Amino acid sequence: MTPQGYALHIGLNAVNPDNYEGWNGELFACENDVAVYKAIAEKAGFQSIHSLLTAAATSQNVLQHLQDAARLLQAGDILLLTYSGHGGSLIDTNGDETNNFGSMDGFDETWCLYDRQLIDDELFDCFSKFKAGVRILIFSDSCHSGSVSRNPAAITNASRTDTANYTRARVAPLNVLMRTYNKHKSEYDGIQSQLKAGKDDIAAYVVQFGACQDDELAMEVWGNGMFTAKLQEVMKEEINSYNDLFIAIKRGFAANQHPNLYHYGDEALNFLAQAPFSVQPLAGVKE
Repeated sequence: MTPQGYALHIGLNAVNPDNYEGWNGELFACENDVAVYKAIAEKAGFQSIHSLLTAAATSQNVLQHLQDAARLLQAGDILLLTYSGHGGSLIDTNGDETNNFGSMDGFDETWCLYDRQLIDDELFDCFSKFKAGVRILIFSDSCHSGSVSRNPAAITNASRTDTANYTRARVAPLNVLMRTYNKHKSEYDGIQSQLKAGKDDIAAYVVQFGACQDDELAMEVWGNGMFTAKLQEVMKEEINSYNDLFIAIKRGFAANQHPNLYHYGDEALNFLAQAPFSVQPLAGVKE
């Protein structure tokens, strides 16, 4: 059977201020990033490619696509999930977050979707629904993206903009995050209370590229996020594996932004050794 590729590309140049206590989260390059990832998926031969831009990038639409992909994809298939937008944080009410030293962190990391923040626990729960042998590949060009699909992150007080060079940080300001959480506390606490999946519940293999480390800012400059622009550049080279891709992306990157590679799941898939974005699994790897 021919392996299937399902791609979902999410890019938000703004959020709904009604749901973020007056903050519109304006960015200028996230929808452009979607075009980059979509072109990569098309060239790689993904059969099902979907884009959610700004107002269409709601939690309902994102979760529905992930549910559809989990239902459709079989062992040997691949999900490509990309996100460009603001990263955020919420109070961790289910006690599942730890920091880099193994102590309780106190915050869940989020993607700031148009209608609300999508909590990292929700992504983890979605991934637990995928069948054994499915490959899940994530590119997150946002702050807290080093491990937004599960790992810890710090939060920042300001969203930095450099008007001279027209750069902007993709992070939601702390005061906005706190006002939003306090206003919608029952909704966010209710979501977290229903999520129990852990890493051991995931039978797929997840590989995530993040734009920066947990305590850094992911920047966008002119037409794209800096991380996405670098990915687009290095994909013109001969890249033989995801490890090689990570090395190429880091080479010559900005001094204050360090991309991250994080992976977990069924290592028998040997995902990291496969050609980047290939719908075909590595020869000899179980399907």
